[in-house]
Amino acid sequence: MKLNLKKVMSVMSCAVLLAGCAQQQQQGKYSAAPTSKASATATPAKSGGSSAYFPSGKAEGSGLLFEKMAPAEVLAGQPYQYAYKVSNLTDATLENVVVSDRVSSGFAAGDSEPKATTAGNGAATWNLGSLGPKESKTITVNGSSPDEGVVTTCGSATYNPIACLDIHVVKANITLTKSEPADELLCDPIPVTLTVKNTGSSALTGVQIADALPAGMTSDGKGNLSFDIGNLAPGESKEVKYTAAASSTGKLVNTAKVTSTQGVSAEASATTTVHQPVLAIACKADEQQYMGRKFNVCYTVSNTGDAPAAGSTLEVTVPAGLTVASTTAGGAVSGNKITWNLGSVDASAPQNVCATFSSEGAGVYQFAGTAKGTCAAAVSTSCESKVVGIAAILLEKSDDPDPVAIGDTTTYTVKVTNQGSADDSNVQIVVTIAPELTPVSTSEGTISGNTVTMPVVAKLGAKQAVTYKIVAKGVTAGDGHTSFKLTSDVLKSAISAEESTHVY
Repeated sequence: MKLNLKKVMSVMSCAVLLAGCAQQQQQGKYSAAPTSKASATATPAKSGGSSAYFPSGKAEGSGLLFEKMAPAEVLAGQPYQYAYKVSNLTDATLENVVVSDRVSSGFAAGDSEPKATTAGNGAATWNLGSLGPKESKTITVNGSSPDEGVVTTCGSATYNPIACLDIHVVKANITLTKSEPADELLCDPIPVTLTVKNTGSSALTGVQIADALPAGMTSDGKGNLSFDIGNLAPGESKEVKYTAAASSTGKLVNTAKVTSTQGVSAEASATTTVHQPVLAIACKADEQQYMGRKFNVCYTVSNTGDAPAAGSTLEVTVPAGLTVASTTAGGAVSGNKITWNLGSVDASAPQNVCATFSSEGAGVYQFAGTAKGTCAAAVSTSCESKVVGIAAILLEKSDDPDPVAIGDTTTYTVKVTNQGSADDSNVQIVVTIAPELTPVSTSEGTISGNTVTMPVVAKLGAKQAVTYKIVAKGVTAGDGHTSFKLTSDVLKSAISAEESTHVY
């Protein structure tokens, strides 16, 4: 049987009793209680229904609409059904919605949809749980009445109104990362980047970064840095960049810490190993050189540091009085400077360069050289070489006339010349006249028998000469051999010569 619904009643009550509920039980039967116009309205024949609003008794200001639908008339022994409908009139959830039903003994209950929570002795309850905003639920009860008479069903509904407010539980969390080069030269700046991020679900306020630089590292002359980040929304990150400078080599470990007023913090570390090329230079030259001859001066540039010395150069000053004849590869002469571009001088890979000089004058010459490179301090060295001349003694002699008659004289001329570039000292000539002649006179020196000894020349300068003359008279016919012996400090052994004179 299809129900014809009609709302006929409005009652103000938390436990709502619908039309026909206030009955008097007499001899096991219920009879209808009087109803007033204020609480119910009559239902038309063949159908029946009632409704109630809670808690105001009217739709305005009420939270629950409770409706009862039942047929006004049924056939004995035939199945029929009645129903309850509860509707949430609000925009909030109603909790613990419970519908109760009791029925007189003239009703044989069947099943219900949904199934009753409790049932027995003519009563049943349905715990519908929560009723969402504007949500409705319907309970349908099936049964039959075997005998003629009046079946009375009464229903009620209760609920708990609740006030709900969402409390959002968030978590504060923060991360910090720090990046800087793993390796850097001492002379180069060290770029540092700090990245702070709000990785929680709570906003962060008063975010601060403190960065205590290690010994040997500063930024703008300061060793302790602080950065005011301000506020960070969830998921937001900010970046801080600065440049540090190292004053020493080695491994520098840098740790920073970030905090916020929410009490969360994080740390991050980064390590930079600082390197430095260290140049060394050595100079090599022979202690003594000979004037007029070419000679070499060589330099060795090495790196004793732990990084290549890029852009390295070597500059050598050319001493006054010397001429640069040539240089090894890469050397360029400009004015009184020789410059080699050495490129990168790697550790344990020294570079060698040489220059060739010549000199026309004697003296002691200093060869100063300076090497420098990128991030490598300049280093200098010097060496010296003494340039000396070479004494070269020439002995010349002659006789005039030759031949010579017995009783006549001939003149021996002796000339000693220093053809070299250096002075000679203690130069002396000793002449032994042949037995066929006898010395008569000499321009210098002394005569002893047939030996003529010239005076010692203490210094015979380069390109200087001395000349001696000896007059001798023929005494015996024959081929006479007059000998000449020259000694000096330069000569390692005496120079000997002869002059043949024929006496007749």
